[in-house]
Amino acid sequence: MNKYVIHAIDPSTARAVEKTFEAKSGDEARSMAEAIGLDVKAVEVFDAAPEGDPLSGDDHAKSASLPAGPEKEVWSGNPSQWTNFWWWVSCILVLPIPVAIWKWLVVKNQRYTLTSQRIKMEEGVFSKHLEEVELYRIKDTELLRPFIQRLVGLGTVRVMSSDATMPELVIPSVPDASTVREHIRKNVELVRRARGVRELDVN
Repeated sequence: MNKYVIHAIDPSTARAVEKTFEAKSGDEARSMAEAIGLDVKAVEVFDAAPEGDPLSGDDHAKSASLPAGPEKEVWSGNPSQWTNFWWWVSCILVLPIPVAIWKWLVVKNQRYTLTSQRIKMEEGVFSKHLEEVELYRIKDTELLRPFIQRLVGLGTVRVMSSDATMPELVIPSVPDASTVREHIRKNVELVRRARGVRELDVN
C-alpha cells in the first residue's frame, strides 16, 4: 500500500482541495477520490520502497530520505520591458501615452523568484499579489523564443504544474531563459528526491 495525494476540484465549492488516500495503485486512489465527488486533476505517490535511481545510480530510497534543507534563492528576475513592445507600437499609432506608462509600471513591478523549494511570482503596482508553485508539483517546462525576443536575447519559460489554482505559470521575456529553465528542472528533481514524490499521469 502506498500513500497517494490527490489534487482535485471540489465541484460543490469550486475550490482546489488535496486529499490523501492509502491505496494499491494510483488508479485505485483516483477512483476513491471520484467516489466522493472530486474532480481529480493530478495524483502524486509517496513511495514506500522506491527503486534505485536510474539517473544517478544511487539508492533512490536513500536519496528520497534526504532532508530538503533550508530554502535558498536560486534565481530572481523581472521581465524585460520588451514585453510591452506591441503596446508601445499601439500607443504611437492609436492609444494614448499614459497607457504605455502604465504598462511599463506593471512590468517593472513583476518579479519572479526561483528558490530550492518553490517559484514565487509577485506583481501589482499599488497592491501586491503573491502566487507560489511548489517545485514538487511541477510536471513540465517549455522554452519559448518568439522572433522579437530572439533578436534581443530574451526568452519565455512556461511552467506546467499540478497546482489546481495555478496549473500554468509563465515567466516572460527574461535574459538567458534556457539557463532559468535548467535551474527549474534541476531543482524540481532535487526536491522530488528529497520528498520521495512521484507524479502519476491520470489522463
